[in-house]
Amino acid sequence: MKLRGFSKYWILAIATWGNSIVLAEPFAKGPYLGQTPPGPTAQVFAPGLICNTGKRLWEAFGTFSADGNTFCFQRVNGVFITENTDQGWTIPEPIKSIPLNTWSPWSACLSPDANCIYFARGLIKPLSKRDLYRCNRTTRRWATPQQLGPPFSSPDKELTCSLAANNSIYFGSTRELKHGEDSIIWAIPFEGNTWARDEHIALNFPVGDRGIAPDESFMVCTAKDQPGGYGHRDIYLILR
Repeated sequence: MKLRGFSKYWILAIATWGNSIVLAEPFAKGPYLGQTPPGPTAQVFAPGLICNTGKRLWEAFGTFSADGNTFCFQRVNGVFITENTDQGWTIPEPIKSIPLNTWSPWSACLSPDANCIYFARGLIKPLSKRDLYRCNRTTRRWATPQQLGPPFSSPDKELTCSLAANNSIYFGSTRELKHGEDSIIWAIPFEGNTWARDEHIALNFPVGDRGIAPDESFMVCTAKDQPGGYGHRDIYLILR
């Protein structure tokens, strides 16, 4: 009886040890989070890993670092990050210093070197005053976000932002807004290791969200109710 009980004990221990091995498996392996790159047809990115299929849940504003080893994205409950290590991709973890109930982050964007996260802060509904913030990575954790001063700040609303490979920042703002426009695109070049001035990018139609190419050669943006469009909102490509 003792031997039989001893055997059961070790069977349970082995089973438990086996389960711990399963739980310790990497979140994903390989470039692109182990996903097969899609062809010409858009596909849901990393379903079950990044994209959740539950109702009233969403993921948005995905950004890879320049080396492709860090991925930052936003969920309905905060800003998350996952990194590619020698053992594989880590399970996405929320950035604890950007809590949703305090900062109301929007349009989170990872810097090319993966050391900063930029986002707009403010209520979504109703659309209130928004400002741009930066959260820096330290040796131990992500620091408390800090508001970006001039030329990023203004009395108007600062909206979604996008970073080029040289750290120049493109963002939407309601500063100098004209009738019928949702926002105006502004660029702040990174020159002399600082952001010193803002530039208004003149376009011939109003745009919403925008994303700049790493080399600043083109931009994609959203525009609504445009002649020749396919629906209420469409994505447009703008060459430099």
